[in-house]
Amino acid sequence: MITSTKLAALGAATLLALAGCSNSAPPAADLSATPSSAAVSYPLTVPDCGKEVTFKAAPTKVMTIGSDAIALLDAAGAADRIIARSGEFGAELPGGLSHPPSGATIIDPSDPTTEKILGSGAETVVGYGFFKADPKTLADAGITLLTISGECGHDANDEVKPVTFEVILGDVTRFGQIFGTTTVAEQSVSRLNARIKAVQDGKPASTRSAAAVYYFSSSAPMSAYGGAGILQTQLTVNGLSNVYGNQPKTYLEVSTESLLKADPEVIVLAYGLFGESFETAKKRLLAEPGAKDLRAVKAGRIIPLLANQTSASPAAIDGLEALHQAVAGLGS
Repeated sequence: MITSTKLAALGAATLLALAGCSNSAPPAADLSATPSSAAVSYPLTVPDCGKEVTFKAAPTKVMTIGSDAIALLDAAGAADRIIARSGEFGAELPGGLSHPPSGATIIDPSDPTTEKILGSGAETVVGYGFFKADPKTLADAGITLLTISGECGHDANDEVKPVTFEVILGDVTRFGQIFGTTTVAEQSVSRLNARIKAVQDGKPASTRSAAAVYYFSSSAPMSAYGGAGILQTQLTVNGLSNVYGNQPKTYLEVSTESLLKADPEVIVLAYGLFGESFETAKKRLLAEPGAKDLRAVKAGRIIPLLANQTSASPAAIDGLEALHQAVAGLGS
């Protein structure tokens, strides 16, 4: 999505959840029906990362940056508004989408420039930040910019407020209001809340130490997840204590030495950021100096997790369930 410390996500970057994970798609919303805009009046002003954004009408032409934006709009019932995509870095889309935007043009697999956004035909851009584009120029051209709430401040690598499932579900609700699809958004929030509660109710009685690591690209060094992202919550709910959880950032560049020193009982290995398989990511991890001496490696406790299930979108609930099943399979 940008630099190796920023990640992405996914943004932001997939397949279905792990084999055997409960990841069936919810019933598809009828996007051909008239949007429930009667419940929303315009002009509409909504918060956006400390600012306010006003819409005179529901947006009809949207460009996304990263797959998190796609998953959020899909849950909100507005995936049919996506006409252009970017920032996915070759990763697969999240599994279980009701309406995958397969007809939308991928104008740039990486971070889009000002020129490419202007040429996309979009009137609204939803994503994780701007790294090659100038927000002022875009705003002056009449393009409305919306940032995923879970990505506020991440583009500057700032210390950020921890992302929770409430933040993600709040974004589904917010996008439902913006696009006049509140009924679909409310139904999605209800289903997602039920899935979250089911995992929370089955939290393990004991806690294991864990590190969650990833490789942003084929040449990037190993990175880890700190305590600010949704993965911190995913780990905690599943009885895993993040050895990097005291770091108030979402993405960290870490050394192999720090991982060896922490020597976690479990390693969660996120993969798929640039289209790589779990096998490829695991091979790189095991090639790190001293990695085969780690307790988690010796015990075979390396849990695979799709990278787009570790960021601020509904796909994180798939990740929560995948971790739950994987932890249950570790035994005592």
